[in-house]
Amino acid sequence: MSGRLTQPKIDRYLHWLGGNDHFGMYGCIYDEKSNELLDELFALLEQIAPISENGARSLWLRAERGPIEDYGDPEDEVENGEYESEEQFIEEWKSWFPDEIAWYHFSAIHVKSEDYRAISLSHKIIIVQDGRRKPGGFPNEIPEFVQWLIDGVRECIDMLRQGTYNDYVAKNLPPQHRTGKIMRRDFWNVWPESRADFFKDITREEVAKFISLASQQTENYKGIEGRIPKMTANDFYGYCAMGYAANHYKGCEKEPKEQYYLHADGRDEGLGEIDPDSPEAFHTWLNDRNRHGGHPWEVCRGGNSTHVALNVMEDERGYWLYLAGDAWNRTIETVKFYLALTRARIPVYLAEAQMLADRLAEKEMIGIVPEGVIPAYCASWFPDEHIIDYINLPCEDRELFLPFCTWYEEKEISLLEKEEGKII
Repeated sequence: MSGRLTQPKIDRYLHWLGGNDHFGMYGCIYDEKSNELLDELFALLEQIAPISENGARSLWLRAERGPIEDYGDPEDEVENGEYESEEQFIEEWKSWFPDEIAWYHFSAIHVKSEDYRAISLSHKIIIVQDGRRKPGGFPNEIPEFVQWLIDGVRECIDMLRQGTYNDYVAKNLPPQHRTGKIMRRDFWNVWPESRADFFKDITREEVAKFISLASQQTENYKGIEGRIPKMTANDFYGYCAMGYAANHYKGCEKEPKEQYYLHADGRDEGLGEIDPDSPEAFHTWLNDRNRHGGHPWEVCRGGNSTHVALNVMEDERGYWLYLAGDAWNRTIETVKFYLALTRARIPVYLAEAQMLADRLAEKEMIGIVPEGVIPAYCASWFPDEHIIDYINLPCEDRELFLPFCTWYEEKEISLLEKEEGKII
């Protein structure tokens, strides 16, 4: 095992360097020795073939857990009152660093034309050198850490030369660092309490009705049957109120407009200021291209990917609604919203209808992304499949999940060959 740093020390560097503002007004700077070693590191990386069109290089580095002293002095920690006993301190050390050998995903890119270099470790950007930005702040003194990166990269290059690197990674990379998928039914069979919690607010009859309707929906949202000939702001508020009532939201005794402003995002782009009973006023507002910056359709507020949206759409035949809310924790709300509108014979198209039907039928595939990757907006990790929900492999009961996981092969890494003095 190359390198002098152990897991606790690497973890401290990750915490420190990952907290730097790498994309602010000023660029991070490094001391002279660190810069020299970074030059050496990037020169070394020139031997490795890029894994993407932007020239990024990627490797798996490893480090030992090391002695407990690298984490802290048990006797001092107990004496200072941080822990009740040395056994408690040892237990925490092993809980933070459970593996004798830890794996770290290393990635680096060098855009020479823009004088830009960046390094990520464990899927976290930790070092950026950007010649386009004005340097600022105190120099980061990290020669010890960069030397560990160099030693790890050299070890990988040696294994690549011997032809052992890719096989070693394929056979030994721990599952929490892999990319794969698991069927929702299998996931819930391991954690049945998650299934019970998911379905607690919906009946079996509602589930069956939704699966039937969603499975019949046309793929082209413009192809749905029916149109609303005219619409007002109050009509829109009323459609929202149908969904709120179906989900037993608070305030359902209030007027629909009040309910909307109780539960929606609030940035309505002036919707609340128009004549609520005028079809002409609503049409003008809807088609006002100067409207911007608001979220009038975020009718059940949440995060970027965890809200429920109800858009009003229009074509030459009239109006219809476009409902979207595929986050797993908003699924039942979205389903009940959809069922309420369809019961009222309101023309509505549901985004990701088939995926949500598969979710309720427990046939949906859940994407598993590596530890360190935030499980959101991860479609790029599954370019050949349509997967919309993602997890990191759970720590708890991990061994029980493994038989049901399908893993993708790691990208093969290779060295660049030199021929007649040219890299090919």
